[in-house]
Amino acid sequence: MNKNTMLISVLLPLTAVAAGTGAAATDRIIIPGNTSPRLQVDLKTLKPYQNPLLAPDTSAVRPSSEPTLRVPGAKGMKVSKTSQRAFGSFGVPYTSKRVSHRPTSAVSSNSNAYLSATYPYRAIGRLTFNSGSLCTASLIRKSVIVTAAHCVQEFGSGDNVFSNFQFTPASYNGSAPYGSWSVGAIVRSGSWADGTDIGSNAARDNDLAVMIINKNAQGQFIGNITGYLTYGWNNYSFVSHNLTGDLWTAALTTLGYPGLLDAGRIMQRTDGSGYLTTIDGAGQIYQGSNLTGGSSGGPWIANFGYQDPTYSGGANGGDSFASNVVVGVTSWGASDPNDPKNNYASQFRQNSRYPDASYGTFGAGNIGSLLNTLCTSQPFDGGQTYQQLGYCN
Repeated sequence: MNKNTMLISVLLPLTAVAAGTGAAATDRIIIPGNTSPRLQVDLKTLKPYQNPLLAPDTSAVRPSSEPTLRVPGAKGMKVSKTSQRAFGSFGVPYTSKRVSHRPTSAVSSNSNAYLSATYPYRAIGRLTFNSGSLCTASLIRKSVIVTAAHCVQEFGSGDNVFSNFQFTPASYNGSAPYGSWSVGAIVRSGSWADGTDIGSNAARDNDLAVMIINKNAQGQFIGNITGYLTYGWNNYSFVSHNLTGDLWTAALTTLGYPGLLDAGRIMQRTDGSGYLTTIDGAGQIYQGSNLTGGSSGGPWIANFGYQDPTYSGGANGGDSFASNVVVGVTSWGASDPNDPKNNYASQFRQNSRYPDASYGTFGAGNIGSLLNTLCTSQPFDGGQTYQQLGYCN
């Protein structure tokens, strides 16, 4: 098929509200149906979706130098001590990974799409909805993706969520090396749904949503094919040191499909220091970036990479942090794509809406609660939960 006329299939779901067991009081879940007819979407017409809320005034934004008030943590880590790294006594965060990757047969080794089809890139993909809008999402459990709440519904729109969600991991210029996958359930914060979330304009505490990805026609979980990332909360991977002005900072990798870079058809990567701040009470991470609309919902990852070097002569990787830990997702940036080149993420953390240090077995704060609500929900009345069915491992 000519690449200029490539089409993807998208499910048109029917929407019904369902309640999960063990759900936080502020979380809301939607379980779409999966019996609707398929629609065809021309890839050329995809519209990068940008947070419709206006960017707040950032002239007074300053990085945080206050000590963390919560205990940082992370879930899903399956790495050895030698593969963990973050910082040394010099106090400046960094990422150190071998420039190598695991082989894949999903695309030809001489294809430009090869790198994005390897782990960990292939755990990230395009999230399309409303028959033509584009955001970014990433896998953080075996069959669970995380994205921005504004990629699910407009702020304060209640139970009116978008439709036709489809996740395409490792998409490169219209390719789908691991197929496109439908969504089985969606959870976002009730404070986002009812428009009461802490913050100002686009800067909000809980611009986050998590989704179940349905099995494919062969009954496979997506994470068993692509692999998946981990997630952390409460300033995980951030460090404060007098050599960096006592500012809380971390080396972060941000990925997404911004519409003004390669027309949103190729995954983009930004690496740099991330800083903590609050805007009208909303906990934010910010970073220098040229990623634009379409990158919304993309992961902010600490210690991104796959392979570690072999050390010798007494060398080591520094103090330990795990690899590929998502600590937030892209929420908003400056309205002008050329100035000042910044991006902000809603941070995974405990906050006024999600004060607990533990929600079930899924960790602290907003990300722990959203996952707990999602994974303890039952896709069928009286049946097993998504956790029991293996989606959330």
